[in-house]
Amino acid sequence: MRVRMERDPQAHWLETETALHYARAAVRVGLWASERVLIERHLPKSGRVLELGCGGGRVVLGLRQAGYPDVVATDFSPIMVSLARAVLADHDASWEHCVEQQDATDLSYPDASFDHAIFAFNGLMCLPSRDHRLAAMRSIHRVLRPGGIFLFTASDREKGANAAYWAKEARPADVIPGDRWHESDTSPVFIHSSTEQETRAELAETGFEVIECPLSTEVAADGPLVREFAGETRFYVAKKA
Repeated sequence: MRVRMERDPQAHWLETETALHYARAAVRVGLWASERVLIERHLPKSGRVLELGCGGGRVVLGLRQAGYPDVVATDFSPIMVSLARAVLADHDASWEHCVEQQDATDLSYPDASFDHAIFAFNGLMCLPSRDHRLAAMRSIHRVLRPGGIFLFTASDREKGANAAYWAKEARPADVIPGDRWHESDTSPVFIHSSTEQETRAELAETGFEVIECPLSTEVAADGPLVREFAGETRFYVAKKA
């Protein structure tokens, strides 16, 4: 009989099995076609890029391979940092030094240190509350230079592939709309599915101006590996106001 695991919002990301899953994705999945389109559209290669929640190194590896010379990838999880470094080192020994351990809600970098920031694959929405998301947005806003671009994704509960599920989901009165715990082979994982209106309001509250926020399927046709890995999500491209 399976025993229900304690719901610690950080535990899933500290598990070796989870880290290995994301390290494999760094090599097998790579940058999504939709990510590539928006990165090339909004993030010039001359800028310094900060990645939050880098996991096994999927995005930072793709950026380095695409010719972005100045990328700092971060994650709060020591095992994720170690495996991301190993993935990068397999491609170029000098790349492993660009991965650092950081808390997205309390970054230690000086003000205005980066031109761009990326929080890929719904990483922002895995923070365990609205207060944590706002803290991360404020921290990212602080380290971006004026006019800096913040690119991230959020699962949308009103539109797209996930809307039907949320429309019929019965939620207890004491559960925040969009909050959900998913059981996994290790520890349960928390994710918040937002609405466009909700996330736009949080961006405005933390000093960002939205440039565009398309669903991933509206940007490009991602391949089968990406669809299996990530499904459909909504991109947000915002500028430090």
